[in-house]
Amino acid sequence: MAGPNQVNWAVIPAAGLGTRMSENAVLGCKELIEIKGKTMLEHTIEELEIAGFEQIVVVSSPNKPAIDEVLSERGVEIVHQDEPNGLVDAVNCARNITGRGPCMIALPDVMFPDTNPSARLLADYSGETLLAVVRVEKPWGLQLKDTGRITKMEGRKILEISDKHPEKDFPIGELRITGRAIWTEAFWEFNDDNEISTLRKLASEQKLLYSHVETEYIDVGNPKGYQYAQSIFNR
Repeated sequence: MAGPNQVNWAVIPAAGLGTRMSENAVLGCKELIEIKGKTMLEHTIEELEIAGFEQIVVVSSPNKPAIDEVLSERGVEIVHQDEPNGLVDAVNCARNITGRGPCMIALPDVMFPDTNPSARLLADYSGETLLAVVRVEKPWGLQLKDTGRITKMEGRKILEISDKHPEKDFPIGELRITGRAIWTEAFWEFNDDNEISTLRKLASEQKLLYSHVETEYIDVGNPKGYQYAQSIFNR
C-alpha cells in the first residue's frame, strides 16, 4: 500500500552511552554484545527485515566506530548523533534520510524471543502513533523497573502514562511500553524533545494507540536482563 501513511523506514537508535552495560560492551558498544551468536544490533536488523523493511537507518555515534565497521556492508544507512542527547534527538538525526511520514523505531537492547513485534505493529498500524506494549509477567518481569507504565486506556487508545520510578520494581501484571513504536508526523508536531511527555500530549489528544504483543520481553540493556536473555535464547 503506497501513500503518505505507508511505513517505509525503520530507525535503530544505537548512539547511547550504554553505561549500565559498560562491563559487557564490545569495543565500547553494548549493541555489539552477542546473544546466541548474533549481536543485539543484528537481531534487531533481522527482525525488521523479516517484518518487510528494506530501508533501515542505524543512528550511531562518532565515538562508536566499531558499529560503522560492522555495518559497512550490511545494506543499511548510517547516520551519527554527535552528542548523546536522548532518543528523540537520535531519531530526528535520521529524518534527513527518512524524510517526513511514519517511521518504525526499534531499540536494539530490547529483545522478544517468541514473536516479531515489528511485524505486529505494521499489521495493527492505522495512521496514529502506535506503541508496542507487553503485560509484565514473572519471571522476566522481575528484571524491570517502573518506567513506561500505562495507567489508563480506552479501547486501543492510551490515555495516561505514569511518571518514571527507576528506583522501584515494575508492578507485575500491568502494561509496559516496549522498545518498538511507529512515530507519525503528529509525534513531531507535539514534540518537546522528551519522548514520554510528547507521548503524553498525544494521549491527551487521543492520538496514541497501542498494540499488545504477547511474548517474553527482555531488556538486555542491563546486566540482569543480559544474563536472562542468554538463558532464554540458548535454551
